[in-house]
Amino acid sequence: MDLQSLKNRSLPGNNSLVKENKFLGELIHELNYRELPPEVVVVMNTEIDRLNTLADDHNRLRAGMRAVKRKLLKSALDDLELVPKNYYRNMWLALGMSVIGLPLGALFYVLQDNYSFTSFGFLIGMVLGLAIGTEMDKRALEDNRQLKLEIN
Repeated sequence: MDLQSLKNRSLPGNNSLVKENKFLGELIHELNYRELPPEVVVVMNTEIDRLNTLADDHNRLRAGMRAVKRKLLKSALDDLELVPKNYYRNMWLALGMSVIGLPLGALFYVLQDNYSFTSFGFLIGMVLGLAIGTEMDKRALEDNRQLKLEIN
């Protein structure tokens, strides 16, 4: 069972809508190459149908495209364990800075009694987060759980 395709729309002069539409088309195309369970396909097709029935009103269409993109990616992540490129890197960058870097920065401040050493904690947390996230992305690629798309 395949996913439905997006309705062809003429979106002249609206770059953000064109980009969203292109990304959604690529995401659907990429997911069609994967072995998807029928219940996931039904849920995704329902969302695509909902988007295809929307009028070409730019504001509603933009909101609908973003909602469908979010739901498709969430379903791919939760149900299929598929992640976009650099998903773990981006997630662990923020986690490293907040969970590792902030306490280390506070520790450096207390030990040196100088605020300027707090930035070293953030730097260490950022580097550790990038390393952990990049390694997890490599593992996802080896396990064929990584989509060929990157979220901007």
